[in-house]
Amino acid sequence: MSIDGILMIAWYAAQPWLWLIAVLCIALVLSLWLGRHRHGPTYFGLWPLSVMVGVLAMLLAPALTNSQLRYVATWPDLLLLAVIGISAMLYTWLLCKNWLRQGN
Repeated sequence: MSIDGILMIAWYAAQPWLWLIAVLCIALVLSLWLGRHRHGPTYFGLWPLSVMVGVLAMLLAPALTNSQLRYVATWPDLLLLAVIGISAMLYTWLLCKNWLRQGN
């Protein structure tokens, strides 16, 4: 399978979720803008929370696309599933890092 084919499949899989992606981007920008004045070390529990959200996103992603986890067999499928998990983990960390500060 060529890279163009992989990107086309990923694009068609993402199209029904573009509205959700836009909402999540707005939430991230608002969170970063509203929490920009908070200072102090980040709460220790943020990393485990982010990892849990990433793993949960990896497990739920096939169900959201009307598929099953056992159909994730080829390397492009595994790569996209890993990208989903890492992206969800980083998004959770960025969204919550300003709100889970230990000091003010």
